[in-house]
Amino acid sequence: MKKLWSSIASRAAALLEVKSLVTLALTGVMCALIFCTEIDGEALALFSGVYGSVITYFFTRKAA
Repeated sequence: MKKLWSSIASRAAALLEVKSLVTLALTGVMCALIFCTEIDGEALALFSGVYGSVITYFFTRKAA
């Protein structure tokens, strides 16, 4: 049981990394734009491009 809590704590701490915070923030904004507002198609396309670029960068780069 102690090992389980240790594992949960380490995973929770990993969520506080910068890439995770940026990813969660961008995902939240993307969902809000899609579902909560009426947004111009051009603005959505621009944000989608930026969102895709950031997500690709963070999840394809190698750990230093």
